[in-house]
Amino acid sequence: MRDRFSRARAERKAAARERRRTPSLREMRARLRTEKAEAKLLDTEVEIHREAERIRRDMGANA
Repeated sequence: MRDRFSRARAERKAAARERRRTPSLREMRARLRTEKAEAKLLDTEVEIHREAERIRRDMGANA
């Protein structure tokens, strides 16, 4: 029974240690790369919607 409680305590300590840990340089670079890729994807999506709107407008004017 005592063993079960000490294991739970150790897991809580490990979780607390993980929260305090600072990200490594590799993790920071990966996060930055991900954020840049997401921003580029959003910009591309905006461009696609602008182009679609322009095409719809042009098709309506020609009809």
